[in-house]
Amino acid sequence: MIRMDTKLHICMTDAGKMVLRGIAFVALAALVVPAFGVLSALLSFFLMALVVGFILRPGIQVSGNLPDRIVVNHTVQLRYLLKNIGHFPAYNLCLRFDALPDAIEQVENRHVVSRLGPGETAEVIVIIRPKQRGYYRIKHPVCQTSFPFGLFSFGISCDNQEKLIVLPAFSLLRDLFVRLNPQVRSDSSVLAGRLGAFPEYAGNRPFLPGDSQRRIDARAWARLAAPATKEYHENFDNCTVLVLDTGLPKSQLTLKSNASKEFEAAISLCASAAYTINDYCLIDLLLAGSDLYQFTNWPRKMRLDKIHEILAGIEPIMDYAPEQMKPLLVDRLHRISEVVFVLNGWKHAYCQLLELADQAGCHSTVFVIGESGEVELGRNKLTWAENIQILSPNEILTEQVICL
Repeated sequence: MIRMDTKLHICMTDAGKMVLRGIAFVALAALVVPAFGVLSALLSFFLMALVVGFILRPGIQVSGNLPDRIVVNHTVQLRYLLKNIGHFPAYNLCLRFDALPDAIEQVENRHVVSRLGPGETAEVIVIIRPKQRGYYRIKHPVCQTSFPFGLFSFGISCDNQEKLIVLPAFSLLRDLFVRLNPQVRSDSSVLAGRLGAFPEYAGNRPFLPGDSQRRIDARAWARLAAPATKEYHENFDNCTVLVLDTGLPKSQLTLKSNASKEFEAAISLCASAAYTINDYCLIDLLLAGSDLYQFTNWPRKMRLDKIHEILAGIEPIMDYAPEQMKPLLVDRLHRISEVVFVLNGWKHAYCQLLELADQAGCHSTVFVIGESGEVELGRNKLTWAENIQILSPNEILTEQVICL
């Protein structure tokens, strides 16, 4: 991205505000004592700083981009290239975001370009840290300088915006999946075995980013005048569905953030679970409350990125009933070998979902968000009852359950 801003951005610095307060104080004092000479000198200096700074305002071309996605609570270094396309040298240049959302903060920027001659370039690093996942629209940063007197800040800005996706925190959870079954039932239409072994040719489809170049069909490319890739039935992959309960009771919803700590922990754990099993399971479905996302036609490498993007924008649903998930799963479990449940608390209605998966021959792993002493599961002799793990929200959000 290369842009040339034409909108002038002028604001007073802290020093300029202090001088303005001093002018106002001297003006009040001049009503009592003869101080018009001092008042005139200060006012002339103030106006001269404004005029000289406007005349010497820098003409800077800024090139750089925001990343498509960043992870919550992680600092990110953004690199921008400044080029002086004006006729005069520019001094004391810095780059900053003028109007960031409240959920994103800019870490103190100490990268200041002391001098940039005509035609010269310099790289500037801006550091930001997102505090909450979600989708955001962010304006381009403002290149500004307080030269020559430090009373006014002159810069260039524009109203163009870029899209930024802040993903939930995620990492490996190997130790939490020690009981994950590497095999599936023999009557499943999706057999278990080695990943990609003896794939069955299914046809061609348009080439997408993330597809293997080895599967490009040259003949189809020549016939269609567009890249095409060969598609296979991955009959030997463990197909998995992620089930995330997005319902929250009214008591857990806060007016400020519209989400509770337990819900954010569930989102983070679901993202970590997808990241952990993606190497040896094919994630076909993501059921988040009443929303069902299918990835059957997506390349394997793109499925994880898409799941994380979806989780970045999921909002809690007040008093959502788990029974509403059953119709969305009942006709699809015959193709699934693994089901990973991420539940915010425990309700008896979850037993129906687990029994449904057990009857279909699926292997289930259940994560319940809550304190172990406060969650009553009512375990019985069913097979799925041995695969339930209770995790504290604090342990998840502080990464105490992360195993790298």
